[in-house]
Amino acid sequence: MGNNMENRQNNIAETFQLFIGDKEMLAKVIECFPYPIEIYAPDGTSVMVNKAMLSEYKISNPDVIVGK
Repeated sequence: MGNNMENRQNNIAETFQLFIGDKEMLAKVIECFPYPIEIYAPDGTSVMVNKAMLSEYKISNPDVIVGK
């Protein structure tokens, strides 16, 4: 059973890796998730948040988070 879960996690990771070169498509996919998501650059800077994240933390403008 553990191996099956690992395979599923690897498949999910591979799917998201397809979007790495297409930031617009990645943004659209992330926006579809019903739970808060925040994407960071390697240096720790926030580069993207979805609407669920803004709603959860009652933030009206993503510029409050993105770039910080």
